[in-house]
Amino acid sequence: MKRIIWGILLLPVLALGGCASRDDVLILDKQASSMEQQVLNLKDKMEGLKTDLTKRIGQAEKKMDSSLQPVQQNQANTMAQIEDLKNQIQTLQGRLESYEYRQKREQNRLNESLVRDLKELQNRVQRLEQPPAALKPTVPKPPPQDAEVKTEKGKDQNRELKEEEEEGKEPVKEKKKPKATGEELLKSAGEFLKKKSYEEAQNKYEEYLKAEPKGKYGEEARFGVAESLFGAKNNEEAILAYQKLIKAFPKSPFVPEALYKQALAFLNLKDNGSARLLLEKIVKNYPKTSQAKLAQKKLKTL
Repeated sequence: MKRIIWGILLLPVLALGGCASRDDVLILDKQASSMEQQVLNLKDKMEGLKTDLTKRIGQAEKKMDSSLQPVQQNQANTMAQIEDLKNQIQTLQGRLESYEYRQKREQNRLNESLVRDLKELQNRVQRLEQPPAALKPTVPKPPPQDAEVKTEKGKDQNRELKEEEEEGKEPVKEKKKPKATGEELLKSAGEFLKKKSYEEAQNKYEEYLKAEPKGKYGEEARFGVAESLFGAKNNEEAILAYQKLIKAFPKSPFVPEALYKQALAFLNLKDNGSARLLLEKIVKNYPKTSQAKLAQKKLKTL
């Protein structure tokens, strides 16, 4: 290294073509030694810097490893949680599909049961609508001959007495009572119904329907007939009477009450299936009526 430096310093001197003095050589030697020392110092500094840099790099790598370790751990935990969530989603999806299948099957079974019960109810109403078989007239037994003779004598005596009375009295004309109006008939029927005189109430309502078959109180009269039958516990006849009202006046305000009373009549007949159908119909078609609330309470007891 020293020779190289000397060569570099002597090149200008040789180039000038002159001979250098001893002082000059000494100066050059000092300069070369100084430069060599500086180079060595620089080399030492470089080595020191290299060592320090290597140490810092190692520390930085350790810090990076230590800082990356929790990140990697968190990443591993996150991946595990994701896998666990995927498994839970698959399990829930399987349970949901199973539940949907069971619900669909149960709904189909319920629909079939409702259709079957509705057909049975319709058949029962049709049977109720059919007129009952005519009763055979009872033929009275002929009285004995002695009784005939006595009755004939009694008739003759009565006839003679009546003729004698008619000869002494003038015939009296009977006054005909004026017919009651429709409103009077309904009022009278309502009073009988309040008193629970169901037979009299039914007769008055039917009398109104005969007198005014197309009167403006037809709905009220038909409902009154059904109420009278229901109050008298003639459940089957009451069901039929309510059904006639529903068919004749499907938009009548009496329909929800008629359906509810039909359901109660079926319950009295121990026919819970038909009653349930009618109660569910009230809740579905007339949800804002008071009968809907009563139907919901009654359904909970079935």
